[in-house]
Amino acid sequence: MESCVIYARFSSHGQNEQSIEAQVRICREFAESKGFKNINIYTDKAKTGTNDARPGFQRMIADANSGAFQYIIVYMFDRFARNRRDSIMYKEMLKEKYGIRVLSALEPIAEDEGGEFYEMFLEWNAEKYSKRLSKRVRDGLDTSVANGTFCGGYLVYGYKIDLEPISGKPGKFIKRVAIKEEEAEIIRFVFEQYDLGKSKKEIADTLNEKGYRYKGKPFKGRTFDNWMVNRKYTGEFEFGGRLCNNMYPQIIDKGLFERVQERLKKNQYFLGGMNKAKLTYLLSGKLFCAHCGSEMVSDGGVGKQGYEYHYYTCKKKRRGKCDKRREHKDAIELYVVNCVCDFLSDPANVEVAATDVLNYYEKRTDVSNLKSIQTKIANAQREVEALADSFVKAKSRLLQETIEKKMEEYEILLNDLKYQEALLELERGYKITKKDIIDFVAELLKGDRNDKEYQQKIVDNLVSQVFVSDDHTVVYFNIKGGKTVDLVDLDDTNTVLKTSLDFRMQTSTSRQE
Repeated sequence: MESCVIYARFSSHGQNEQSIEAQVRICREFAESKGFKNINIYTDKAKTGTNDARPGFQRMIADANSGAFQYIIVYMFDRFARNRRDSIMYKEMLKEKYGIRVLSALEPIAEDEGGEFYEMFLEWNAEKYSKRLSKRVRDGLDTSVANGTFCGGYLVYGYKIDLEPISGKPGKFIKRVAIKEEEAEIIRFVFEQYDLGKSKKEIADTLNEKGYRYKGKPFKGRTFDNWMVNRKYTGEFEFGGRLCNNMYPQIIDKGLFERVQERLKKNQYFLGGMNKAKLTYLLSGKLFCAHCGSEMVSDGGVGKQGYEYHYYTCKKKRRGKCDKRREHKDAIELYVVNCVCDFLSDPANVEVAATDVLNYYEKRTDVSNLKSIQTKIANAQREVEALADSFVKAKSRLLQETIEKKMEEYEILLNDLKYQEALLELERGYKITKKDIIDFVAELLKGDRNDKEYQQKIVDNLVSQVFVSDDHTVVYFNIKGGKTVDLVDLDDTNTVLKTSLDFRMQTSTSRQE
């Protein structure tokens, strides 16, 4: 029996986020359906932080070399990493080094080779694609939005759910959002005091002095950050592209809400708005020193005239253990983008890449994937009905609240599954052809190679690794025909730099300093 581990992460401030417990339960069910033996569970509950700052994630990566598991199961792929770049990097490392694959309990197939290019293609069609997708997803929400019934997810502080029995339908309820008055009073106090000029810390101190607590702990200034910008408190918000003004009862006057927004903007400006935006190093995590194999990291300085210089520097060079010269940031980023664009300018390479994308599309939109999602939807709906029956029979409010929470989690699951169903149905109707992919590449190549947003799109989606010496650069692509075949160590790098490579697998080019 093959073994797996589960990774669950809760990081969203939004209202439609599965809890850690719910993610684990769904991942367990998926593992059992695949016949996997689950041997460990890793979790992270931090709301912020990079992958390096997630202890559960890092323990899992460290345990990967044990050979004890072959799969990592996540609720959805966006739970695995905070951004697409990190996701690709870690998945590639796990697959190539340890033979471990990352699987999603809800999404049909892994983001395998061809997936990065396919995602870029979808973004190219973003306008018509998103409109058609949002219509398909939103149509299912029209009735709930029109009737003002609760559409699922976690409630913001200050509200509760009232279950209204449906006449003639035992065990069926209409969910209505109602004000939880003891919490609403705190919300009003926070907005009013902030509008009067009090700081968040002062407001928190006052509430604590009065004996109020938030989840059993004293209030802190940052407790109010999400409340103060949540428009639901005014009685209206956008859901599924629809303006809803009959779902959440009003707690805060709209005029008061807008005054608080203005003060928040002013404070943001004075506290940090004048600081310069953080400079993005596009090749972070992908650029490596070909002299010693270490990662090249951000570096810089200021000249005599106040001009800023930005570089990539070998980590070991900083400790005096490598002789690799620094690389000018903008120069190496442009060079890498040029390599990708030059590669795609060859019709033969585009032909290979297009074939790979089509294979990925056909695998992704296979009818078995759609049937699998529809089966999961049916199972979740049956579970919701069973929970509704249990709610009616529950003899205590505590038990009802427990059942209520589980029902909310299943509603989130249903929304996520229906979104995946709509996504697949729409993609199945696309009928992508090789000409579509070739046209996309032709349009992509019209971009301005000096534009940083364009460079980031190319690097994030199509570049796997870059090895640079003082005389040569080797670029590995996330494209079939230019895709990485292995994670490269120092010996491989030296071989690459000394021999002529098959251009179909990677490009190696001399570069003047």
